[in-house]
Amino acid sequence: MNKYLLLILLFLQTVVSFSQTTIRGKVTDATTGDPIPFASVLLLGTTTGMNTDFEGNYELKTSTQVDSIQVSYLGYLSQTKALSKEPLQTLNFQLRPSDFELEAFVFEAGENPAFEIIRRAVDRKKDFDKRNLNAYETKNYTKIEIDIDEVSDKFTQRKSVQKVTAILDSIQQLKDDEGEKILPIFFSETVSKFYFRNDPVLKKEIVEKSKVTGVGITDGSTTSQITGSVFQEYNFYKNWLSILNKEFVSPIADGWKTFYDYDLMDSVLVGKDSCYMLQVYPRQEEDLAFAGTIWINKETYALKQVDLTIPKTANLNFIERIKIQQELEPISSGHLIPSKSRVQIKIAQVTKNTAGLLAKFYTATDSVVLADPKPTSFFNNAVELKPDFGNASDEFWQKSRIDPLTKEELAVLQMVDTLKKIPVVRFYSEGLKFFASGFLPVGKVDLGPWTEFGNYNNVEGLRGGFGLRTNYKFSNKWLLQGYGAYGFKDERFKYSVFATRILDRKRWTTVQLKTFKEIDQVGLEMESLAGNSVFLAASRFGTLRRPFISTGNQLNFQREFFKGFLFSGGLRKSKFDPLFDFYYLDKKSREYRSSFETMEARFGLRYGRDEIIIINDNERVSLGPDTWPIVEVNFTKGLRWLGGDMSYEKFSFYVYQRLKMGLLGVSRYEFDAGKIFGEVPYPILKNHLGNGTLFYTTAAFNTMNFNEFASDQYMSLRYRHFFEGFLLNRIPLMRKLKWRAVANANILFGSVRNENILNVPGVDPEGNTLESFGRLDPNRPYVELGYGVENIFKFFRVDFFHRMTYLDAPDAKPFVVKVSAQIIL
Repeated sequence: MNKYLLLILLFLQTVVSFSQTTIRGKVTDATTGDPIPFASVLLLGTTTGMNTDFEGNYELKTSTQVDSIQVSYLGYLSQTKALSKEPLQTLNFQLRPSDFELEAFVFEAGENPAFEIIRRAVDRKKDFDKRNLNAYETKNYTKIEIDIDEVSDKFTQRKSVQKVTAILDSIQQLKDDEGEKILPIFFSETVSKFYFRNDPVLKKEIVEKSKVTGVGITDGSTTSQITGSVFQEYNFYKNWLSILNKEFVSPIADGWKTFYDYDLMDSVLVGKDSCYMLQVYPRQEEDLAFAGTIWINKETYALKQVDLTIPKTANLNFIERIKIQQELEPISSGHLIPSKSRVQIKIAQVTKNTAGLLAKFYTATDSVVLADPKPTSFFNNAVELKPDFGNASDEFWQKSRIDPLTKEELAVLQMVDTLKKIPVVRFYSEGLKFFASGFLPVGKVDLGPWTEFGNYNNVEGLRGGFGLRTNYKFSNKWLLQGYGAYGFKDERFKYSVFATRILDRKRWTTVQLKTFKEIDQVGLEMESLAGNSVFLAASRFGTLRRPFISTGNQLNFQREFFKGFLFSGGLRKSKFDPLFDFYYLDKKSREYRSSFETMEARFGLRYGRDEIIIINDNERVSLGPDTWPIVEVNFTKGLRWLGGDMSYEKFSFYVYQRLKMGLLGVSRYEFDAGKIFGEVPYPILKNHLGNGTLFYTTAAFNTMNFNEFASDQYMSLRYRHFFEGFLLNRIPLMRKLKWRAVANANILFGSVRNENILNVPGVDPEGNTLESFGRLDPNRPYVELGYGVENIFKFFRVDFFHRMTYLDAPDAKPFVVKVSAQIIL
C-alpha cells in the first residue's frame, strides 16, 4: 500500500512540475534602451505579480493557466503581451514614456496618511544618513554613456552629417524595432575607491582603473578624474541635492510639506523588506523638485528605493528630463549606502533642425568598510589616479563589472571607436574644443589661445599674433608657453614667454620663469583680469584707457601643503612706460618723473576647505567649492634694489562664497579689502574696476566709469543673488517664459592718504593740466544696487543698475542698463 501511495505522490508532483510555467524577461525604456527598475509585472486574471529588479529583470512562476502578462509603470504606457503554452518563456518589454501630468489629489477629512510616514522618515534621517559615520570606504564601479539622440531627418541631411550616413543607418542595429536612433559619442568605465571622514568632512577618490573612449577625447587622464563615483553621488538624506549646479529639494527634506504632496499607493515587498510605496508630487510644478515613487521601510522608516524624475515643467533650460533611480542597503552600523544608482539626463533639441543629447550614469558599490579615519594629509587631492590606471585587461573588466555589459552597450563601444576615427567627426570635435579652450592640439604642442590671434585698438591699430604651448605628450614635468604679437600702427612687437617646472604633482608644486612685454591699461591689467578672459579681451578692443607698456620678468613658486591650502611666492621686476600724459613726483627729489620701475617680492596664501581640484594635463584646475568659502591673503613688498625705484607694502584679503538659500535660490558674495603703505604713483594704488561698456560683468562696479576712483586703503562687498524662478514663477506669463529674477548690491569704502594725493602734480613740466585720479570720501561709501532678469529666450540677461552715491561726480550715470549673454540650465 505504501508503495502505491508513494507512486501516486511522485506522479502528482511530476504533473505539477510539468504544468508549472516560468516567464522571465527584461523591461526597458523604448527610447533609451535603459532598464526600468521597480516596474509592476502582473499575470492578468491572477494575483501573481512582482516588481522588476534594479536591472529591469523579472521572473514569475505559475501553475495557473494564464493567457497574458502586463507590465506597467508610472510615466509609461502599459503594455500587454500574450503567453504561449511553453513551460519556459522569455518576454521582454519596451515601454514608451507617456505624457505624464501631475494630478491634484483631494483628501477627505483627516490627515493624508502618507504624511505620517514621511514625518517619521524625516525624524529618523540622522540614523541612516551616511554623513554621520566617522569614516567609511567603498569600492565602486561607474560607467557613463553619452549619446546624440533625436537624430532628425533634417539633421542627417546636412552635408557634414551625410559623410557619416553609413554609420547613422546602422544605428538601428543597437535597438530593437521599438527603439529610437541614437549616435553614441562617449563611453567610460571606472573602478575606484572612495574615502570619507566626518571630522573634518573630507572626501577622496582613488581611480584604480579607467577605460575611456569618446569623440574628441585625446587624453584619458583628465576625463578619468571626473568619471568616477565622486561626481555621481546623490544622497537623498540631504535637504538639497546639487545636480548640474542647481539645487533640488529632497522628498524627505526637513521642510518637506512646503514643497511636496504625497499619495500612499500600496504596501509592497521589496526584497525581504515590507515597504510603503509612496507617490511624490511637487506642490509647484515649476519648482526644482522631484516627481515619482519612493519606497520606505515599514519597520525602520528608512529609504529603500527611489525612482524620481524632474518634470519638464521645472524651471530648467534645455533639460527635457532628469531621472534618478537608486537602491539603498544598510551596512553593519545601520546607515544606508546606495548600492546602485542610475541617472539619466536628457538634453532637448535647441531647434528642430538639431539633435538632442542623452547622458547615462550608473554607479554600483560592491563593498563597504567602516574604518578608522584616514589622516587629513591623505585627502590632499580630491581625485587621484593610480600610475597604471589606464592599463587593464578585458578579464579585469569582466570581473569588476557588477553586471555584464549588455549587447547594446557592447555595440555602443564599437560605434564610438569607429565614429571618432572619421575625419569629419574629428574636425568638428577638435574645432569645438578649440573654441571652448582656446587651444588646438597638434601633436606635442597646442596652438593658441585664439584670442591672441587678432585685435584692433586705437594704439596698436590692427594687431596680429600667434601663440603655442607644450602639452602632456611633450612632458608631464615641463610646460612651455608663449605668444608674440605685432601692432601695425605703433610698430611695436609684444610677447610673453614662460617656462614652468612641475616639481610635485601630488602636492602640487611648481616653479616658473616668465618674461614679457605688453600693452596694459591702468586698472585693467592683464594679470589682475586673468580669470575674466572675455571682459579682458573686450577691454583691449577699441579705445585703450590710460595705456602703458609693461616690460619685465617674473619668478613664481607655489606649493599645496595640505588639502586646499596653497602657498605662492615670487619676485617680479617690471617697468611702467606710459602712453598717455602721466607724471609723478619723486619721493626724495620731488622731481617730475614719467616712467618708473618696480621690484616686488610677493607672498600669498589660499585656502578652500572643500574645493575640488583636478589636474588637467599640466595645469591645476578648480571646480569650485561646495559649502565653505575660499579665502586668500596676499602680501607684496616693493624693494629699492635691482632697479626698483620705490619702497612700499601691499596687503590684501579676499573671501568668496556660494550660499545655497534653498527655496530662495542661490547667492554669491565677494569681500575684498586691502591697504597700501608708502608713497607711490597712483598706477600702483588699487584702481577700482569700473565698467564703461554696455556689457554686464561681475568683476566690476557697473555704474562706475573706468579709472574713476583709486584707493590706498579699501573694503568692498559685491553681492549677487539668483532667485532661480522663486519670484517670477508666481506670474503665469513669466512662468511660461521661464524668466528668472536676479539682484545685485555692491558697496565700496576707500580713501587715499595725503602723501599719495600730493604725489600727483596738477600740471606737467610745461604747465599743461594733467589728468589725476578720483578719490572716495572715507566716510561715504560708493553704493550701487541692481536688479534684472536672466534666461530671456534662454540666453540673454538684462540688468538695471542704480548708482546711489557720488551722483555729483563728473560723467556720473545714475542709471545704466547692462546686457549679457550666457548659457545656463
